[in-house]
Parts: sequence; structure tokens; C-alpha cells
Amino acid sequence: MRVAVVGSRRRADRKTIEARIAELAPGTVVITGGARGPDRWAQQAARARGLEVIVHLPDLDGIRARWQAAERFYTRNQHLVDDSDEVIAFVAPDRTGGTEDTIRRATRAGKPVGVI
Repeated sequence: MRVAVVGSRRRADRKTIEARIAELAPGTVVITGGARGPDRWAQQAARARGLEVIVHLPDLDGIRARWQAAERFYTRNQHLVDDSDEVIAFVAPDRTGGTEDTIRRATRAGKPVGVI
């Protein structure tokens, strides 16, 4: 099973992310976008359990405008969805940003999404 773990950088509840990673079956591959907060906490918790971790970072080379950076992050989000069987999303109260983009992409792809 390949599980993308994404989350808002506004989340501060590291223990919640660690607890969810502790529930994953042995052999699960954890996929993240490498962002500060939930993504990195998931990486660390998965590695501590001996799970394989794959990190999809956005390609920010040659960025000259903010819209270009946004497009690269959206492309990264699509890679997360394409490389996973399901998505676990730790959302912010206002439900905006990259986490929501990833949820929409996973839903369109017909992949299960757990929203926490």
C-alpha cells in the first residue's frame, strides 16, 4: 500500500500525525511533499517505524514569478496523487491551499481520501 500523507503547514498537532502513521500496516510506503509540518512529521514517524518514505519535492528551478511557483507546487501535488493508492490529509480549519488541491486531485482520480 502506498499512502500519500499531506497536511497544512498551519497544523501544530504533531502527535496526531505520528499516531496516524503508527496505525499504518507494516510495509506501507509513505509518500509526502516534503513541506514543513505534517509532511516532515509523517516522514520522520514513518522512518522511525522502518517504513519506506518517498518525498516528491516541487521543481522550483528557474522560477521568475509567484504564479510559476504555484504551478510547480500543483504539479508536485499531482505526482503525490499519481504515486499513491490513497491520501491522508491533515487539513487546516479554513480548508484552503495545497492540501485542498491534493484532496481534489485524489478525489478526481478516484482514490480514497481520509480527511483529518
